[in-house]
Amino acid sequence: MKKYLCYIGIILAVYACDKNEFHDTGLAYGKHDCSMWEYFAKDHADWDSVVMMIERAGLVNIFDGTHPQYKEITFFGITNLSVNQFLVKNLDENKAMKYQGIRDIPEEMCRRILLSHIIPGKKMQQEFDYEVKGTLTGGTIVKTLSGIDLRVYRIKNPFMGVPDIGEEGLGIHALKSGYQAKVASSNIETTNGVVHALSYTYQMTEL
Repeated sequence: MKKYLCYIGIILAVYACDKNEFHDTGLAYGKHDCSMWEYFAKDHADWDSVVMMIERAGLVNIFDGTHPQYKEITFFGITNLSVNQFLVKNLDENKAMKYQGIRDIPEEMCRRILLSHIIPGKKMQQEFDYEVKGTLTGGTIVKTLSGIDLRVYRIKNPFMGVPDIGEEGLGIHALKSGYQAKVASSNIETTNGVVHALSYTYQMTEL
């Protein structure tokens, strides 16, 4: 009986994990039958802040697929935690927060930050080239909607101490500023593009 209950517990744990990682947060490989804008609006835990930024920047039509020039986009997604870090770490001369909330961030700054994380067209993880290990070269150079040259690269990770056989990762590298960040979850596909969600430790920037 104990053995039977143990099996049930394992099955329920696996199911709960799968439910949390995909259906609740979407931060996993998955396809969503809605626009990117609708996907963000439904997932309050991870994307509430970016929804507010998009509205403030006047960029809803880029994210909902109605912009005539950008029917499909790739977005290196800025999660709520990244936005919160930006708010907390941007201080004035008196060491007080410059911005108490997203409504205090200048509209043009919101616009520049978001456009710096968007490239035209739908680019899945596997469409980017590999980084040359141990260097800052390799990958695929793309231009964001703000005009920044971004090196997007795949990474071969180790598994059980064996190099290059683990799950592949994705990273971005702004060539001018040198800023780098890792993608936590890639290939979140919507009807008008794909999201590669940046790590929770990423601090939002204009790149």
